[in-house]
Amino acid sequence: MNNIRYMTIGVTAVLSIIISASAAVQAQNVIEVIRTSEQHTIFAELLAETQMDELLTKEGPFTVLAPTDAAFENMGAELAEIRKNKDQLQNLVIGHLFNDEIPPSEIEQAKNVNVTQGNLKASNGTVHVIDEVLID
Repeated sequence: MNNIRYMTIGVTAVLSIIISASAAVQAQNVIEVIRTSEQHTIFAELLAETQMDELLTKEGPFTVLAPTDAAFENMGAELAEIRKNKDQLQNLVIGHLFNDEIPPSEIEQAKNVNVTQGNLKASNGTVHVIDEVLID
């Protein structure tokens, strides 16, 4: 009888830890997901430069297409030129933000882009990792 009681307490404790960890991951908003990603440091900088990071702390739901640092590095000098022009920079960043939750398959078709990692859930939306920068 005591073994069953101890086993029940143990299982309850493990489930509590799992549920708490899952809730902690969901507690991050989309900007926090991007900021904590090692492969999105440049995008996080651009969101801050344009003050779009403030918008992405709001309720949402948002879908963010997050180009990797490698995608930005592939732009070469073009990124430096865009950063000099605030309007161009803002347009570039806004082109990666959507005011709704959109599944990766729809994004890939609509934007003709490769989603390398989709459905990174956040408290106020979803982040999809892409391997190129969208320039209109």
